[in-house]
Amino acid sequence: MRAVIYARYSSENQRDASIEDQVRICSARVEREGWHLVETYADHAFSGTSRLRPGYQRLLEDARAGAFDVLVA
Repeated sequence: MRAVIYARYSSENQRDASIEDQVRICSARVEREGWHLVETYADHAFSGTSRLRPGYQRLLEDARAGAFDVLVA
């Protein structure tokens, strides 16, 4: 199963470590399930209320193209 990870934080008050922590936790899940990680998308200091996040837009494009089977967030 081809998996991707999406991680983000919304406030400049948060740290990049938030993304790193999310990716670490999601990567552990991918490994436990025996999935193959094909991509990691991230958005730093972008509000979730906006869809105009670069990582999110790339994720949507790849989803439309059938580039992965499961999203872990």
